[in-house]
Amino acid sequence: MRDVYVAGVGMTDIGWHERDPHEMGARVCSEALRDAGILPSQVEGLLSTPHGYMADTRKMITQRMADYLGIECGLMLDIDSGGNSTSVAMHIACDRIGEGRIDSCLVFASQREIPPKQIRGDILGHFHLIKDANSLYDSYQAAYGVISPLPFYAMAIQRYMRLHGIEAEDIARVAVLLREHALRHPQAAYKEPLTVEDVLQSKILTPPIHRHESSEMHDGAAALLLTCGDLVQDKGRAVRIAAMREAHDATSFIPYHAEISRFPCVGRAARGALEESGYAIADIDVAEVYGAFAGMEPMMYEELGFFPHGEAPAAVREGRTTHGGDVLLNPSGGRLSLGHPAYVTPLLEFIEITRQLRGDAGERQRPGASVGLVHTEQGFINGSIVAVLDRRQGRDAGAR
Repeated sequence: MRDVYVAGVGMTDIGWHERDPHEMGARVCSEALRDAGILPSQVEGLLSTPHGYMADTRKMITQRMADYLGIECGLMLDIDSGGNSTSVAMHIACDRIGEGRIDSCLVFASQREIPPKQIRGDILGHFHLIKDANSLYDSYQAAYGVISPLPFYAMAIQRYMRLHGIEAEDIARVAVLLREHALRHPQAAYKEPLTVEDVLQSKILTPPIHRHESSEMHDGAAALLLTCGDLVQDKGRAVRIAAMREAHDATSFIPYHAEISRFPCVGRAARGALEESGYAIADIDVAEVYGAFAGMEPMMYEELGFFPHGEAPAAVREGRTTHGGDVLLNPSGGRLSLGHPAYVTPLLEFIEITRQLRGDAGERQRPGASVGLVHTEQGFINGSIVAVLDRRQGRDAGAR
């Protein structure tokens, strides 16, 4: 197997956009190509996702991009696997390049949701979207009109807090820290600082989740260009995908016969990726973790192996997960404060780790970062993908 490198990255500001999603996608693809110093004619694969959850379906997304960029593809797919979609795309691209079937692949996603206010103003006109959202859940859940994962996550967080004696202030502190990180990111959706009091005084959506502890579905676009070593133009900025592992649990949203505050697939994917890469969890300098709610963040830190179960909130309180701490977690601001266009989110995570390992993260930079981790998930964390990235020149350079 050949090594695979992130050669180029591009992303829009995260927030709410008026631009057509095809246009946003074209912009970030062009940005990734420029960043890599590679011509469209050198790209052999195109992978993408739908344009949103509460958005009208569009077909032929990758085909349209191939037409725009003038790319003749050996690999072309539109992928929908929930929040893991672009991570699945990255996994497929890595496998194809590693096997030598193609030498390069552009993975991109562009999301533009129909604003909730617009949907509420015309329920009948958007009923097809509401029906589609309800179809994500199994027949028992859907019968109760579930169109949001919020109640499932609320139950998991309640259980976690009770099992480990976690206080509401401990969860609020996670949201505050992520906002502090995002204030260093010029493309983040949120620009105002938060306090613990702000979080606890914000509206309760479903107990114990406050408004400031829940991510919002944003718009945005991102692209990554993956290549084999021969196509890397600047070896000094090359970031290698050292390993990537995928794991899925036998559940569909809420686990009816298992502990609701545990997510085994996360640990399995992390252990597999670390073993494949040759690194230990203690070697990770910086990580982007897919936490859609403040209460889920510490659970994910623990499932990944950064801290024992029940101890992550204390680590956050002690400054061990921020700049100058043991490991820098979600320097982008995470889903809560960078923003969360779900189909785009995994690419945003890969971009942040790539920038950190290149030393291009500006005020967010962890000095000397050389090994990074990306964690993504789908559904009610029923499936996870974990990737380990580094700056090492691997098999292509004869390092092993």
